[in-house]
Amino acid sequence: MAWQYACIILVIACLVTILSSLPPVKDEAAVQAIFGRGDGGNSSRLPPLFAHRGAARYAPEYTLGAIQAAREKKADGIELDLSFTRDNVGVLFYDDSLERTTSGDGVLAHTSFADLRQLDAATKNPYAKNCRGCAHVPTLEEGIQECLRQGLRFIVHVKRYDDRAVTLLAVLFSQRPELYSQGLVSSPNPFFIYALRLQNPDIVTALTWRPGLLAYKDARKLRPRYDTNVTHYEAVFADWIFEQALNWGLLHYVTGASAVLVWKDNLNVDSVRMWRDRGVHVIAWTPNKRLEQDYFRRVLRVPIVTDSLGRGGRRKAIATASSWWPGSHPLSAIWTRTIPDQYQCVA
Repeated sequence: MAWQYACIILVIACLVTILSSLPPVKDEAAVQAIFGRGDGGNSSRLPPLFAHRGAARYAPEYTLGAIQAAREKKADGIELDLSFTRDNVGVLFYDDSLERTTSGDGVLAHTSFADLRQLDAATKNPYAKNCRGCAHVPTLEEGIQECLRQGLRFIVHVKRYDDRAVTLLAVLFSQRPELYSQGLVSSPNPFFIYALRLQNPDIVTALTWRPGLLAYKDARKLRPRYDTNVTHYEAVFADWIFEQALNWGLLHYVTGASAVLVWKDNLNVDSVRMWRDRGVHVIAWTPNKRLEQDYFRRVLRVPIVTDSLGRGGRRKAIATASSWWPGSHPLSAIWTRTIPDQYQCVA
């Protein structure tokens, strides 16, 4: 009888999954939000390049000046991390604390927006000496407005589940319909993606994944997130569950996500083909070397999120043989890191 009960439970679980799953947006809408109008990745133009962490290598991180710098460096779009102040204002900020990027200290969640606005967001940036005292942490709305003004697409990234982010993004997109075709929302938390699309099913969304995302702070798995062994191994097991659910297609089926942001070392021809066969777009995160960028954009034909900008024109027309592999592409070269030009304040 045990196997009969097991079968019944399995059938019920499958029915619940099917009934609770959310349909994705139409592929035309997803293509427009990710690639731009009329560019589904099959044209002669390169897939888009998004500046990682608000082009932090070229200007004070997540400031309006950084968005302007991304445009000057020929990026097609920019990634924006959404966080919240003590008084529930959505701002562009990555860390939980203030010390690394601003003149303040303490925890962002314990800081009011008025106090945050008084801090200098350029004081720790070595390439922003001319901008000390005039760069401030912007709100999400200010950042998106600057993206639109600069003609950039955007990816709003939400690191963890937050009801405030669900409400803010759902309302913001509904109040400004032009945003549906200009950007998408990404998160490693499938519950957040599900809750957001439950409130606003027209938003294009993406699931973010890398190995050890829940258990480790870094992709090389050298820095555990948790101090105790029990909690650490619970997170390792959760990572395994997450990876299986993602690769088997369960997460994108239930959430209706239109894309996946996948760590660059876990992408190849077969994995990209697998996702495309499922109708899911792939974005590579974060190839910084020129050879890597060429491979993902010219060979695999996928958009990338990168820290390294400013080499080459903006999505030029190309003629690329499908048989080229990393290292054999005629335009490939060993990437040499260059020091960014001194950032200038832009009023």
